[in-house]
Amino acid sequence: MVSKALEKKRVQGRKNRVTIDDKYMGPEPWWDDKIPSTASSWSQAAHWYNYFSKPKDYVPYVLKYAEEVHKFDKKQIAAINALPDWKINEGVNSIARLHYRGFKHEEHLHERCLDRLKEKVEEGKLLVVEKKETKKNAPPVISPAQRAYMNMMETIHADWDDMVVDSWMDGKFNPEFNVYELWKKHGLKGNVINAFKQKVQFYYDEVSDAYNKSCDQAVEAYSHITPRRQKKMLNLMNNIFADLDKLKDSFKAVRMPRAKKPKSTDVQVARLQFMQEDIESKVTSINPVLIPTKEMLWVYNTKSRVLTQYVTTATSGFEISGTTIKNFEPTLSKMSRLRKPQDILPDVLKFTPKQIDKRIWDKLTTKIGSPNGRINKDCILLRVI
Repeated sequence: MVSKALEKKRVQGRKNRVTIDDKYMGPEPWWDDKIPSTASSWSQAAHWYNYFSKPKDYVPYVLKYAEEVHKFDKKQIAAINALPDWKINEGVNSIARLHYRGFKHEEHLHERCLDRLKEKVEEGKLLVVEKKETKKNAPPVISPAQRAYMNMMETIHADWDDMVVDSWMDGKFNPEFNVYELWKKHGLKGNVINAFKQKVQFYYDEVSDAYNKSCDQAVEAYSHITPRRQKKMLNLMNNIFADLDKLKDSFKAVRMPRAKKPKSTDVQVARLQFMQEDIESKVTSINPVLIPTKEMLWVYNTKSRVLTQYVTTATSGFEISGTTIKNFEPTLSKMSRLRKPQDILPDVLKFTPKQIDKRIWDKLTTKIGSPNGRINKDCILLRVI
């Protein structure tokens, strides 16, 4: 074992080590009454600071020197500070830095620095004015929300005007307008769904007032359109509203959970094959990392039109191995083919499990069977709880 006395010497030795920089450059310069301010010492000191300092390190000393030695006011200091570091330092930095290390400069050097600093003030004032003009004339910053709204107006809303409103004006009241498909085509997000819905709602309220004769002005404005055609307009807009609700569910499904999932969950779903989205059925798969540890899962096969409900009673919840759901209870899980999937799938997404049993499974007339747990590329992972 090393004695305490030896360890103390080692620690002291490490403290007394001299680095290569210290050996060749020496300690940081300093002057007082015992150390004279000579030209050679000034040159060595300036070299020392140029070696160890960056341009930004000099700036505080230059500004302090201008304020304390030459009595510059706050506006003058601000003007100098508006300049780039190299411009602030030019011709002044070494004198300012060494002044605060005790070097006694001759008066003509201070006078020369004063002239340089006055020049910097004038340059800085021009730069400040230029920056203000640039900022004043700069185009307003567009927020992400505003950009998303503008994109919506230029895409889906323009489609609405061209494909629907123009058709109504031409006397055609059965235009094709698949808002779900167009929304995905344009790559729009869920944050502008309500904004577009409000645009359509404006027309809906007017036509509804005319059809129901609840507003004399609306009745007069739409008097050239028969009630039968007004009903067609309302039905089209109701379908749009329904699709917008499905879009909201779609974006909720793919939204990543905030909490980080365990790595083992990522490993479980790494080889899982499933369909990301089905435009025809207007449904989107949830993130598969949500499935492990949960208790109920709904899957829809777009090819066979089969709806499957998996239920587990295991305390650890579902597990996934390759492309197969594990730990589900065959006697509680069920599957059946849907005749009208577009009428049923939205209910699966919004009803509670008890409501799904009573309003969907109990009313299906097709045969109900037991699933095998396999997931393939035709399957949409609808919902998990």
